[in-house]
Formats: sequence, C-alpha cells, structure tokens
Amino acid sequence: MWRWVVGIVGVAVLLWGSSPYAHGQRATEMFIPLGQSPGLSGKVTVMGKIEAIQTKDKTIAVAGPSGSLTAKVTDRTKIWLDRSKVRLTNQTGTFADLKKDLVVEVMYEGAERRDKAPADWIKVQITEPGASSGKKPAS
Repeated sequence: MWRWVVGIVGVAVLLWGSSPYAHGQRATEMFIPLGQSPGLSGKVTVMGKIEAIQTKDKTIAVAGPSGSLTAKVTDRTKIWLDRSKVRLTNQTGTFADLKKDLVVEVMYEGAERRDKAPADWIKVQITEPGASSGKKPAS
C-alpha cells in the first residue's frame, strides 16, 4: 500500500513539475525577448548574426560564438519579430523578414544544435521601427 501511494505521488510530481512549464513557455515563446528564454537561451539555442541566406534552399547561416551554423526554414518553422528594443509588441514574421546582419536566436527541432537541421523557431531582433515586413511606422 505504501509503495503504491509513493508511486502515485512521485508520478504526480513529475507530471506537475515538467509538463505545464514546457507547454506554457511554448505558447508564450514569441513574447519572450531574444536571449531571455528561461532554460533555453544560450544553452540549446544559437544566437548570432545572420551571415548568409539561401532563398532557394530556405536556409540561413548564423555566426554564433562557437562558429557558424546553418538552419533550415521549413513550413513548420515559426518566425517571430522581437520588437522589444523599439518598445513595440512582438509579431509573427516570414522568411522575407530574415536579412543579412540581423541578430537572431534559433531553436532547432528536437533542441539539438545541429548544422543544417530544421529550425523550430527563429526570433529576429528588430532595432528600428518599421524595419519589419515592409511596413512603415505610423505617422
């Protein structure tokens, strides 16, 4: 009887402690500023400047602190424009928003930093109003 109770409590703690955090963070990830994702930024993500874009292959090369890595942009890849530096709300972006020399954070699918692997999400740091999606700032 005692083992059964301890087993149930142990499973409940594991499920309660890990599952909501992961789902909650995934749902709100687009609103977390570049480089500030708890447990992810700098540990499983790659941060750096875009050094090359291959439109035909839909890949980007990111120059990070440990060298250059390439990320494949798929139909599943989410692209978010981090506009927190210009005090605007973050928004969804597209492959067209990825420009050379912009600072990005890339999370690979499966949370493994592998060259040429598909990206789960890419955050693009916007530092000038109107610099995203071809939209001009409101006057």
